[in-house]
Amino acid sequence: MDKTDNIEVIKAKLYNAETKYSWEQKGYGGKYDHLGIWGMAIFVGCLIFSFFWFVLDELTVDSIDFWGLFAFMTMMVLITRYLYFPDKHRCYHLTSLGIHYTEQDMIPEVAYKIVRGFAWMGIAVCIIAVFVLGPLAFVGAGAFALMAFGMTNFQSTVDKSYVFIDKRSVAFNLVNNSVVSFAIPEKGAHAYSADIYISLEQKEALLNYLRSLFPSIEVVKIKRLNDQYKHPVYQRDEEEAVE
Repeated sequence: MDKTDNIEVIKAKLYNAETKYSWEQKGYGGKYDHLGIWGMAIFVGCLIFSFFWFVLDELTVDSIDFWGLFAFMTMMVLITRYLYFPDKHRCYHLTSLGIHYTEQDMIPEVAYKIVRGFAWMGIAVCIIAVFVLGPLAFVGAGAFALMAFGMTNFQSTVDKSYVFIDKRSVAFNLVNNSVVSFAIPEKGAHAYSADIYISLEQKEALLNYLRSLFPSIEVVKIKRLNDQYKHPVYQRDEEEAVE
């Protein structure tokens, strides 16, 4: 049995194992990650607004064009934040072999319906363009129609993921944040790592369950997520790779 087979067997056991502790987490990621996403969304909106501000003539605060452009910018900020970088709904299950969880975008169903509606509308426009403009319309309308067809089935999906944990694992507890990062050294390669998210109120309970299920697990407090790479588990892995 090769390594891939071993992983599949362990993964099956992980999903069939009894759940010792479970929790849900809603949000984009860590405690402060949403601030960065909002900043990116506002930057995108301001970039679009600035472009039209310099391109259009006589765009003043008392003009209709200004407020129309401002409304468009606001819409783009919200679309960027909630459609392209939506919050996640994660459901975690801790077992004696690790953690398995599901992850789903927190996008309202009405948003999926609107996108599907625009997709079908786009297909109709492409068909009309072909009849009006002739075969040459296939050059542009054909590509857009293919893209629109792909969006007609736009719907919510649930992604499944997992984190293996054993006696070699190291759990990095990001203090004052909702992140716990796991690392397992693998010979000849970088240490396997994965991040999970949990509220600060539930984190201590999770750590206690981890210590009871995996007595040898090392729990390390860190102030910044990148501080984990200073730990010997990563240094040891690089030394083994060189050997």
